[in-house]
Amino acid sequence: MIRFILFILSITLFSLNAQNKRSSLMKGNVTVSDTLSISSIHVINKSRGSATITNEMGYFEIYSSIEDTIIFSSVQYKLKFIVISAEMLESERIIIPLEVFVNELDEVIVKPHNLSGNLFKDIANSKSKPINFYNLGIPGFIGTRKEKVISPASIIATSILSGNIPIEPIYKHISGYYKNLKKKRNLEIDFDLISNLIKFYGIDYFIMSFGIKEDEIYDFVSGSYVNYPIKETFLNNEHNKVISYFEDNYERISESK
Repeated sequence: MIRFILFILSITLFSLNAQNKRSSLMKGNVTVSDTLSISSIHVINKSRGSATITNEMGYFEIYSSIEDTIIFSSVQYKLKFIVISAEMLESERIIIPLEVFVNELDEVIVKPHNLSGNLFKDIANSKSKPINFYNLGIPGFIGTRKEKVISPASIIATSILSGNIPIEPIYKHISGYYKNLKKKRNLEIDFDLISNLIKFYGIDYFIMSFGIKEDEIYDFVSGSYVNYPIKETFLNNEHNKVISYFEDNYERISESK
């Protein structure tokens, strides 16, 4: 009898766990008590690694399961975390209120610094550490610079102006080195963008929308990328068009079978 009860409990717990992990399309709206824009707010499913953004009306859709952690992120609003419950998944639409982010500065007290009025002398006597773009919060280049592809027009112009013939770039054009270098860089860009597409829309989206296996997702997305103008559309944040291109590619593949 005890074994039977334990067996029933095990089956029940297993069923509940499976139900909790079942993914569903959750729909919702973000709201604010301000006139700031509620479009392009990032909605991130931290548990699954998928993400989307809100439209002009603050509406969003994202695949989620019970106990998934969803993050709402925007520079204009405070970071918001929610944990998905069964009630949220069962409701037609959830409402997420956001708070405006106010950057409060620390109190600043101005004191004399014994400046002489001579700019060069004061700079020389300054004990401040040198600053760089990290301190200023601006972008700066710290990586390895890529080799520049010198165009034939630049080679001709250099030859005319300097009177010298640049042998190395001419050889690299004749040997096909520059051509292969361009192809390699384009492939790197394409690979990064396809990976970003999969990460942005999430593995669950492709599995549930098109019934494809996880190891087939990259081929499906790369096929969509090659046959439709997904690159420009995705970079312009026209996500509805990107999704329609995925659907068109799925129909194209289905018809060819």
